[in-house]
Amino acid sequence: MLLEANIRKMLVNGDQWACWHGYHLPVSDQYFVIWTPAGTKMDWRPGSWISEKHQLSYFWPDTWYTIHVGYDQSGSFFSGYCDVVLPSSDYTNTAKELIYTDLYIDVVVRADYSVYTKDQEVFDRAAMRFPIVEQSRKKSFEVLDWLEGQAKSWTGPFELIPRLLPRTDFEKLNPGEASASLRSVLNGQSDDTGRTS
Repeated sequence: MLLEANIRKMLVNGDQWACWHGYHLPVSDQYFVIWTPAGTKMDWRPGSWISEKHQLSYFWPDTWYTIHVGYDQSGSFFSGYCDVVLPSSDYTNTAKELIYTDLYIDVVVRADYSVYTKDQEVFDRAAMRFPIVEQSRKKSFEVLDWLEGQAKSWTGPFELIPRLLPRTDFEKLNPGEASASLRSVLNGQSDDTGRTS
């Protein structure tokens, strides 16, 4: 069976904003993927709910972003949410928790693959209160712009993200089966024009 993990989204003041449960999909030692099936309880500070979509969350050590991708019940791409974050080196394929500190600004990918950025004013307000946010301003906005461009062309980190899941029951597989299943859909994945990514 897959190793389980909790994802914790933190604010720069140390407060927890969100927490949810998932399963490691050990596809790489260079980046780390957590599978969260539909039906999982999502605990967020504004309230808790049961997720109606499947989700893959991607973490890269020492990078300024993390990406969460939602899929509908059939496994089709539903949405993407890219958090700009403080870099962390604590991610592994066996970590019981993957914790990231949010820097407020985000890139959002809609179901039709259109892309927009948000929460720049939230970043500005936080920068007035927390020196770490102001100190990270230049890098944060560089990453935001870069992520937006990569999302629009589905390049860079997005090449590792399937547009259609090969299955929606990864949690029932062993690590080798789950990894092979996810990798198989990325080999030969093509975009809307039929061009192979």
